[in-house]
Amino acid sequence: MKNIRGYFLVVLSLLLLYGCNEDEKQPISSTNDTEKISSDKETEKELLALSEEIYSLLKEASYEKVAEKVDPEHGVTFAFYADFGNPDGYGGEYVNLSKKEISEKNNTKYLWGMDESEKEFEMTLHEYVQQMLLRRWGNEEVDYSIVTYNEPGEDFAGVFNTIHEYYPDAKYVEYYSPGETEHLFQSLRFIYQERDGEWYLIGIARDVATL
Repeated sequence: MKNIRGYFLVVLSLLLLYGCNEDEKQPISSTNDTEKISSDKETEKELLALSEEIYSLLKEASYEKVAEKVDPEHGVTFAFYADFGNPDGYGGEYVNLSKKEISEKNNTKYLWGMDESEKEFEMTLHEYVQQMLLRRWGNEEVDYSIVTYNEPGEDFAGVFNTIHEYYPDAKYVEYYSPGETEHLFQSLRFIYQERDGEWYLIGIARDVATL
């Protein structure tokens, strides 16, 4: 009888110990989850503010200040269409510029891409920003009325996005203009990658309804 009672007490003690350990583990997991959510929110806030600043600098043609936000090793890639990271490029090879090439007064004409009729768009950085990023195919100014973080402003058949396919750790902020119809939409995606604890601009992708 004493052996049975002793066995019972051992089992009970083990159950109580296990229960205490589980209770102790639970807050640690909860704390880690809370910290991750908080960190993600801080990153979102930081990149939304950074994108707003870069967009304003592009409108002001303050390229020297834009260069300060660019990744020191990768530079910044300008994607004429939305298949950012694609080595072939839907509209031809994409233009990659270093911090130095952006910060200096750069009058070099680059081939930024082609439309569906294979018309080539060759222009300087300033011309490209003003005509193709801030305007719709060089015509009317674009009103980017919707801003999203790490997801497209709209999701329909014409929207294309390959950022996370080629850069799974990247984050992006999208400036989206729906236009009068979905066939007149245009968006800019400011793409960032973390290096040594800092977020840097590595790309600006343009998604637009083709002509």
